[in-house]
Amino acid sequence: MTSTSLHHSRQRRRGLTVRKAPVQRRPRIANPLTRLKSLINPDYARLWGIGLSLNIVYWLEAVALGVYVYELSESAFVVGFIGFLRLAPLLLFGAFIGTIADRANRRVMLATTNITLAIVYLTLGVLVVTDRIELWHVSVGALIGGVLWATDFPVRRAMIAESLPSDQLSAAFGVDMASGNFARVFGPLASGVFIQSIGMQGVYFLGSALFGMASLIAMSMLFIGRGPSSTVAPTGNLPAKSFDLRSGLRHVRADTILFVTIIVTVVMNVFAFPYQLMIPVIGTDKLQIDPVLIGLLFSVEGMGATLGALVVAAMARPRHFTRVYIYSSVGLLLALMAFAFVPWYWIAIPLLFVAGFAMSGFSTMQSVIVVISTSPAFRGRVLGVLTVAIGCGPIGALLVGFLGTQFGADRAVFTIAAIGLALIASTVLLSQRYTSRIPRPRR
Repeated sequence: MTSTSLHHSRQRRRGLTVRKAPVQRRPRIANPLTRLKSLINPDYARLWGIGLSLNIVYWLEAVALGVYVYELSESAFVVGFIGFLRLAPLLLFGAFIGTIADRANRRVMLATTNITLAIVYLTLGVLVVTDRIELWHVSVGALIGGVLWATDFPVRRAMIAESLPSDQLSAAFGVDMASGNFARVFGPLASGVFIQSIGMQGVYFLGSALFGMASLIAMSMLFIGRGPSSTVAPTGNLPAKSFDLRSGLRHVRADTILFVTIIVTVVMNVFAFPYQLMIPVIGTDKLQIDPVLIGLLFSVEGMGATLGALVVAAMARPRHFTRVYIYSSVGLLLALMAFAFVPWYWIAIPLLFVAGFAMSGFSTMQSVIVVISTSPAFRGRVLGVLTVAIGCGPIGALLVGFLGTQFGADRAVFTIAAIGLALIASTVLLSQRYTSRIPRPRR
């Protein structure tokens, strides 16, 4: 008998309780792919398919509009103004849509917006074919298209959050973001080819077909997303007037993680993402490349973003979320500052790949942090607030367009990225605990 066993025997004879020392086990390292397998869910698959269709159209149009409008107007400001029109509905209607989404049938909302856009894009394609297209037609189409993007966060992504358990949301949004980023690989290349060989009508007709397909998927869904009435019933002390933007804003202000996340979102959408509007201008004037090579720049960025989103989906854990969010934001801004003064095309390619990789960390964590930090009853409204924050992008679009006209597109991109970096650094310094806090589901 060992000395330890003899000691335990004496303890028992004295009537004392013997507690065995816990067995030390080596921590198991989970296979990251198991997190992705858990996403085999028919509701999620349909929502993922709708998102993929929308992202392909978005990136088809992003490059095509930039090249097409610049050819028509020869003005960087007009290119920025069209970008403003595409993003303005996020700012104007985002919170309103979020409030409606908390009380309405989200499946019907998805189907209605998609079929409307299918008709609009078909009309624009016919106008191009008949040579009746004018700049104001393109502007109106961009504005109406922006309404659809305004529904994505408070409607489709809220439905994703309701279709899966909270511990699968990081992987779910990572895969959704990865497929959206993959669309950025295909979309810009196809857009450049269409513009150079077919014309703008090819972009509009393909967009119409994809919007129509997304509408059919939405109507076929068995999962019907509603607001609190079908997910979490409002508590008895929740007044009816709480179903508005103010309740969403109060919910955000009461939570440090939500508040800082929204502030960083505003900064990035005003001072980072508008750089994409200047890629066609920089490519045409400075790098002197054709539309296909301009599309390749967007595609390379999409490759980096796809890889980054898959890495985040497979590896990120709640304790990493806020740090990934901040570090990715800083990395993107630094990459943009380097890209602004790149002298050769072959150097721009790896820089935009790095920018895309960093962008995916920001974009994925943005959705995940907001969703898991918000109670289901408020999710649509808080996502509406997030949509408004993203909708601040039109301000950046006008700013970068103005700076591009006055000082050149490259200096404009460097300036806005430098300002964004200073604001992110200030925000983190004022909220030092943000990067060490773990977002948790709130019931």
